[in-house]
Amino acid sequence: MVQHIKLARERRKRKSRIKAVIFFFALFCLIVGGILTLKNTAENKPLATTVDISVDNQYKALAPTEAEKITSKDGQTLSTANHDTNSNLDATSYDDDLLAVDDEVDEVDLSDKLPEDAQSALDDLLDAMDQAKRITDQFSYTVVRGDKLKDVLEMSGLEDETSKKLIASYPELKNLKAGQQFYWILNNENELEYLNWLVSEKEERIYELKDAGKFARQIIEKKSIWKKDVLKGKIESSLRASLRNLGLNNRQINQLSTALQWQVNIAKLSKGDNFAVLVTREYLDNKLTGQGNVDAIHITHSGASYYAIQADNGRYYNRQGETIGKGFARTPLQRQARISSPFNPARRHPVTGRVRPHKGVDFAVPVGTPVILPADGIVEKVAYQAGGAGRYIVVRHSREYQTIYMHLSKPLVKAGQSLKRGERIALTGNTGISTGAHLHYEFHINGRAVNPMTIKLPGTNSGMADRERKNFLVKAKSAERFLKF
Repeated sequence: MVQHIKLARERRKRKSRIKAVIFFFALFCLIVGGILTLKNTAENKPLATTVDISVDNQYKALAPTEAEKITSKDGQTLSTANHDTNSNLDATSYDDDLLAVDDEVDEVDLSDKLPEDAQSALDDLLDAMDQAKRITDQFSYTVVRGDKLKDVLEMSGLEDETSKKLIASYPELKNLKAGQQFYWILNNENELEYLNWLVSEKEERIYELKDAGKFARQIIEKKSIWKKDVLKGKIESSLRASLRNLGLNNRQINQLSTALQWQVNIAKLSKGDNFAVLVTREYLDNKLTGQGNVDAIHITHSGASYYAIQADNGRYYNRQGETIGKGFARTPLQRQARISSPFNPARRHPVTGRVRPHKGVDFAVPVGTPVILPADGIVEKVAYQAGGAGRYIVVRHSREYQTIYMHLSKPLVKAGQSLKRGERIALTGNTGISTGAHLHYEFHINGRAVNPMTIKLPGTNSGMADRERKNFLVKAKSAERFLKF
């Protein structure tokens, strides 16, 4: 059985290595192709206000004004003006991928910065590559109380159909428990290819996509030993590199980053900051298997201490048992509005007939309707695309969560601005390529668009009952003793 487990893990490692090679080769090809395309564009196209309008944009409602116009090759004028077409019950757009060139842009870089030291730069560069690969098709998640399989898989943008299909074949997936961990991979078609479910310390279940879209299940009875370890240190180059040097893998580091994301920006931690981590890890033949759980963490930064301690419900709280996650409102509007076009990964373009995923929700509202921030965040980008999203805003809420607002008439914020839930960030409009006045709203998790109307929103139902809180406070005091510097 031990040999069987080793072979299974080696097979997964080989798959990961092959996928990594394919990913980096594809990334290299994309970069080269982009450079050649830009060069060709610069050599062959004059700089002007003329935009090449493809057949995908020919559905635009033609009501030109002098405010904003786009001219096609044959001289035909298409309007992108802020005219209010509230009578249009199907106000929407089909070019919301932000692929068009920004005509105006105000942007701040909220990503991690590489340190100056050469070796540290190398460590962080490798980590960035690994993170990019993970975001592309690999995901991990720790179950919290109340989670269903669809809530887990939605973290990677998968719709309900995938979870329904799995549960139909394997009903045990209906019974998830807090603290259980999932690790899964998507294929090139954004379908679930591999799902690893750590049921308990003694059992692991693997579901792999086979021919005809069916999943095969493998059950592994574990003969390993689980131990609690306390890892302490000082940040030298980055927290991620320091934790990796102490034996944590990327899944555990991401779990830690998720637990801390609402309290402190991991990228802002500096050299000399102290950290202590309490982890439960799996050993097989006295060697780490890669499975584990972050039970509690303590970090000091700029004279302040930050704790995140996991309760029995799977969520993280501070030492007083107060919730860490910030709550999100369901919609970014003050009043309920009609949905003119829902989230639909399989939506077909009305002109071309091709599948053009609709990665957000369109709310049919008059021009000038205030857009309200659904949760605390930092404005990452304010820009304008005449041939696409119109005026749009991107807001970063944490390491995982990001929201996007398109076809606005007027932004009310600037890049880099920190905002609280409920603040106005823009007024709705009909800019860019759209069929009527509306707000296009997207909710992203780990860089992937999910349905904002059905996703289990962060920070909701995260409180503890009195008895549960008492048990947590006892656990928190014990964790504090382990995590003292």
